[in-house]
Amino acid sequence: MGERFDAIVVGGGHNGLATAAYLGRAGLKTLVLEKRALLGGAAVSQHPWPGYTVSSLSYVVSLMPPEVIRELELQRHGMVLYPMAADYYVPFPDGTHLLLTRDPQQAHREISKFSKRDAATWPEFSSYLARVAAMIRPLLTMTPPAVGAKSPADLLELARFAWKLKGLDVKGAGDFVKVMTLSVGDLLDEWFESPQVKAARCVSGAIGTYGGPYTPGTAYVLLHHYIGEVDGKPAEWAFVRGGTGGVSEAIAADAREHGADIRTGKTVARVLVSGGRATGVALADGTEIPGRMVVSNVHPQLTFCQMVDQAELPPDFVTAISRYRSRSGTVKINLALSALPRFTGVSEAETDLVPRSFIQLCDSMEYLERAFDDAKYGQPSARPYSDGVLPTVVDDSLAPAGKHLMSCFTQYVPASWSKEPHREELEQYADRVIDGYSRFAPGLKSSIEHREVIGPFEMEQEYGLVGGNIMHGDLAIDQLFSWRPVAGYADYRTPIKNLYLCGSGTHPGGGISGINGRNASREILKDWKRIKRQ
Repeated sequence: MGERFDAIVVGGGHNGLATAAYLGRAGLKTLVLEKRALLGGAAVSQHPWPGYTVSSLSYVVSLMPPEVIRELELQRHGMVLYPMAADYYVPFPDGTHLLLTRDPQQAHREISKFSKRDAATWPEFSSYLARVAAMIRPLLTMTPPAVGAKSPADLLELARFAWKLKGLDVKGAGDFVKVMTLSVGDLLDEWFESPQVKAARCVSGAIGTYGGPYTPGTAYVLLHHYIGEVDGKPAEWAFVRGGTGGVSEAIAADAREHGADIRTGKTVARVLVSGGRATGVALADGTEIPGRMVVSNVHPQLTFCQMVDQAELPPDFVTAISRYRSRSGTVKINLALSALPRFTGVSEAETDLVPRSFIQLCDSMEYLERAFDDAKYGQPSARPYSDGVLPTVVDDSLAPAGKHLMSCFTQYVPASWSKEPHREELEQYADRVIDGYSRFAPGLKSSIEHREVIGPFEMEQEYGLVGGNIMHGDLAIDQLFSWRPVAGYADYRTPIKNLYLCGSGTHPGGGISGINGRNASREILKDWKRIKRQ
């Protein structure tokens, strides 16, 4: 353990592994230390019941760009993606439903059931989102400039940023500002008249966010989930064979192939600092491991409030990190089923599509807003929102023959629930989610053989998601781009020399993308000539 590494990556989540893979490819001697017994962080596959492989938290992939897949050769390392067959299946109390696919004619027919005007508007709205996404997408893979700084390097980064937006006209600038500042509810109200269509789109603005559809800034969250692509097709989503841990394992395979030493069951207690410079890490058992630099894939607040001596940091930076918002009302519910659910009112032609879509428990924007209101005022949602998927319809590796898994990403419980377990209340909350689905999938409840309920407390304690926030911090305009995690330190560097960040608390935020690790490794390699002389 006395050997010295070029880079020590703290945290074996997918971005930490991606950083190690890129650094290994550049020839750096890299060590990854993960406190849990398995890799992946929130992108992990586990086995809570015999014969089942469960995506415990993250459950689908979209935001990973083709550059990461190609550069790390993830398909060669075993990553297999199954694109979703449809977007959302949304049942309504009157027995009708909306099932949206990528087929323009099918979408037009579906939406026309509720509003011919909205059916005509739908392609225009999709084009609008695609245009704004095209503006944002190139910014994801660049290092954010330090706005207001005057050094030649910062001015160069600002120039590069401006060049990325060179085609932006007055209307485009207006669209950009709207998406960055409006609530998803206000945005949808501008475009659509049908409550059913709004219900189908509003959830993408609230998922993973401690806010309702009328919370300012949630329009960007909608866009954040629209930016991704699968096999070159924008705004697509996919299951991963073997669960989302399949992504992490493929990245880890590339990192190992390029020399990375990956160790699980190793808890980093402290980052060692000498003379304002990171010099290695100390494990919880007291073992010290020297390194020329340290890269933290851990949540920014855990990195700077627990692993780094506060005396080593500027007071204004400590204040800013303490104010960084990382809240959540999310509960993940995983169900093992004896049979595939059957949904009422679904035509024969739709029978195969519904199980391969996002199955939505939210029939209006008012439903979602009231669900958040409950949590905002200290109570779990009386009628929770849920985004459910059935990955076993395309992946036979996840469950015994004839059995199925249902993965439910649900909201809301109070943000304060990240401080205590609330086990009894969580189980009651899960009952309400299942009751909600049972209204249009009547055989669901009787088919449940096992269930797992993971609340904000477990997400923070077990997975290091402060506040239970899956994004490592709110996706709000003051915590994005040049201000993520805090102003002046969005370039993956920190106030301590040779200490870097690479997790979802950096630009461009959360999601299974590997972009954070790719961007961070690029900045690290820029500094490497200086660092290796030390």
